[in-house]
Amino acid sequence: MRTRASRPALTDGRIRAVEAPRRLLSTAWRARAFWVLRVGALAAAVLTASCTDSAQARLARRILEDHRSRGKAKPLAAAQVVRIRLRSASGDASGSATIEWDGDNFRETVTSAGLTTIRGIQGGKGYFTDEDGVTRVASEPGLCDLLTRFYFWRRAYLFDDQAQARVALGPGDADTVSVQLTPRGGDPLLLTFRRKDLSLASARSRHFDLAFSGPARFRDASRRDAATEGEIAWIGLPTGALPDTSVGGWSARWPATPAQAIWTRSGRDLTFPARVGSRPVILALDGAADGPLRVRGSVADDLRVAWARDVFGRWVARGVRLEIGGLEFPGLVAEKSDDVPAGVDGVAGGTLLRETVVEVDPALHLLRFYDPARWVAGQGYFRVLLDDDGNRAVAILRHKGENVRLAGPTSLGGPIALTPDARGRLAPSGQPRISGLHWGTALPDLAVLTTDGSESAYGEDGRLGWDLVLNFHAFFDLPHRWAYLQPAAQP
Repeated sequence: MRTRASRPALTDGRIRAVEAPRRLLSTAWRARAFWVLRVGALAAAVLTASCTDSAQARLARRILEDHRSRGKAKPLAAAQVVRIRLRSASGDASGSATIEWDGDNFRETVTSAGLTTIRGIQGGKGYFTDEDGVTRVASEPGLCDLLTRFYFWRRAYLFDDQAQARVALGPGDADTVSVQLTPRGGDPLLLTFRRKDLSLASARSRHFDLAFSGPARFRDASRRDAATEGEIAWIGLPTGALPDTSVGGWSARWPATPAQAIWTRSGRDLTFPARVGSRPVILALDGAADGPLRVRGSVADDLRVAWARDVFGRWVARGVRLEIGGLEFPGLVAEKSDDVPAGVDGVAGGTLLRETVVEVDPALHLLRFYDPARWVAGQGYFRVLLDDDGNRAVAILRHKGENVRLAGPTSLGGPIALTPDARGRLAPSGQPRISGLHWGTALPDLAVLTTDGSESAYGEDGRLGWDLVLNFHAFFDLPHRWAYLQPAAQP
């Protein structure tokens, strides 16, 4: 698309009263006075937000035009490659990112410490490849996130029509103005600009958080608890078409009968025996843990693998063997960390959920693991949505016609925990219990805890605890994004 001819850039000069009659002003002074007055009117509108929605949309487009003119920025071509140098926040590890697209296909590749993750869009569907090389189709929220990232990196907001995104004026203050854009099929994207020169200060959306210190340097806080420093090193045309991506890469080796392990409660954790390498261990099952198999340092030191620090601050290694009751994963990526619950040796979440159907049997205290390609649901179970965030399980509950997204099942001091925003919406007036929740069936009034609110940035309303899950005989089929529930028999 062609862009309009550039206009004078929006500046933050002081407005001086123009008292001389128009007929006495020179042409140059009249133009300057008009521009200064227009800037003042725009700034006042941004700060007061007192104009109509249509007027605010016009002001938002004006900000984008002036950003384009002042910074001489352009939307990028229909096929492009962006190469980024990455550095950990502590500066002791590095990595790289390659962002590329060709028409409607889009891909982000991140490499560090010998590990690679990929996420992208192909044929209108999103996909995600984790550190172990397992590729899965992304959920609808994941695709929305990818569409917004694609929109930002190709600078589609700089087209005359903003690539048909919905445009609105965002919040502003004495130093910044902002524009909110909602691309077709994507999440809302908030772009914040510095008023002094209309340079880009930040770009934020769900799962996306960049703060710019210059045109090519930024801090990326998109990943949970693992901010990185980025620098755009090169932007250019691709040398070939994007390669096709196929779902697959699973590494599980299945026994003749379903693998099973006895579960126990260790505090609030649900734990089970396993073997990591040649060592017997106790692992906690955590549906909110979406990264590699996490093991305590004392276990990691016995594994005889090479550990390296990646750009996200993790100590990671390849070639770690995990075995659970005959189910074997011969060469996993593992993370060495003492961020594991007391009394256990490690945590497994997405490693298991991404390629198995996990049965939680509360009557027999058994975990069973099934091959998703062969497992068939039994009769008498409610089927409810089980979404994902990468390899992170997200249960979908209902409350008065509204979805309630809870990550887990995980360890909590109660049945559920809500973010402050969700608690204010679902349990007003600080009520200690919530009523009206449905998860396949109507739930009794539940005690509710409050999280720190970090889940809100990822579109989640809180967390789902084992205290609630163990009231059901449950199957978690994350590969197909369903959970199957049957109320457990009460003793």
